[in-house]
Amino acid sequence: MADKKPSRLKAGDQQTFEIDSLMPSGEGRSGRVRIAGVFPGERVVARIDHIGKHATFATALEVERERSGRRKPPCDRHFDSLDGHCTGCPLMALEEVEQRKLLREMLLQQHGLDVAEVVAAPKSLGYRWSAKRIAFGGPGKLQLGSFVRGTHRPAEMQRCMVDHPLIAAAADELAEVARDLEIGAYHESRGRDGLRAVWLRTNGTEVLTTLVTSDPKAAELRRLSDRLTRSDGVAYSVHRGRGNALRGASATMLRGIEELEVYGTRVGPLGFLQPNPEVAERIYDHLVDGIAGGRVLDLYAGSGATTRRLKTRADDVVPCESHFEGALNLGIEPETVESFLRRQSEKPAAIIANPPRKGLGAAVTAELLRLGPDRIHVMSCGPAGLAEDIAALAGLYQVESLRAYDTLPQTPHVELIVKLVRAEGEYR
Repeated sequence: MADKKPSRLKAGDQQTFEIDSLMPSGEGRSGRVRIAGVFPGERVVARIDHIGKHATFATALEVERERSGRRKPPCDRHFDSLDGHCTGCPLMALEEVEQRKLLREMLLQQHGLDVAEVVAAPKSLGYRWSAKRIAFGGPGKLQLGSFVRGTHRPAEMQRCMVDHPLIAAAADELAEVARDLEIGAYHESRGRDGLRAVWLRTNGTEVLTTLVTSDPKAAELRRLSDRLTRSDGVAYSVHRGRGNALRGASATMLRGIEELEVYGTRVGPLGFLQPNPEVAERIYDHLVDGIAGGRVLDLYAGSGATTRRLKTRADDVVPCESHFEGALNLGIEPETVESFLRRQSEKPAAIIANPPRKGLGAAVTAELLRLGPDRIHVMSCGPAGLAEDIAALAGLYQVESLRAYDTLPQTPHVELIVKLVRAEGEYR
């Protein structure tokens, strides 16, 4: 008699899994099954929660064989999603040294990016100077937090340990005051207007808070603002469309300071600030190292951290930034990188780029190949996009160096710097 075919998994089933890799989002993976809170090399018993078209999601019930370096997470709410709390930073159950070892493995195995080490951050907790909180809950019940990984289910983040203490305190106070004032959160499917998100940033001494709302009730927002003793400046921005975009078209100040001074860069209510600026400063220094003289194009220049450094190294620095606040700080007109590059006709000595997570993309890499600078330095928070960009430029450029930084400890996020130089011979 022929052997019976194994039965298919269904929600509620419990099974033992060998974890073979780490997902970029932080879950452990066993084939098509994704399990939060477990790591490559571990054997776990897990319960199937949901079977999707492309992946199956499960919850770990017991770790039968642990990876070296596993620990009790410093956050006592880690992976506790049943009571509505944040599920915790994905790698917090590992010692920091083991986290960086795992990140190096992930970069090589999943993206073909071979780095000698992942450079440690000076702080592993309380390091985040810029944080977004989504708002959820009706009038009198508003909370601030994040989505549970892999779901659209919100979870509150009271007393978050990775945020700078000033940000954590400001967020907790804001949620408490909003509840007292009966301010509700936006709810897309129910058609309810309200507070959508809060963006908090600090320079280590002051906090600038931006309220993102679908309904600009100035009097209500001002009442909220006036009671926020832990925010030194408060602004609001309006976003009425669908989706979870953070920035509106512009910001309106409600009270207090209008910008922060962070390591020589001014950051306004909608300006970009690296979440871990202490590490970012080191990365920016490394990004511009090797540039000497000539004309340099600074793409995705943000608030000007790289532009400022390049002006001490290059003969002529031409920045490009599409967001209006960053462009204003740079004294230029907002423009997309694609449009900016199409206007360039002369070969620059070098190009610096700090693109979004998705990477430069085909249109930009094609323009870089056309211009053919001697050097291209790219700062990237998206390993997959960076790997694609390196491959796209490989016909004319070779990797001189590749370095990774642990910018957000306790999470799988890394920042990478690749320096490319023109290879000998003609473009293939």
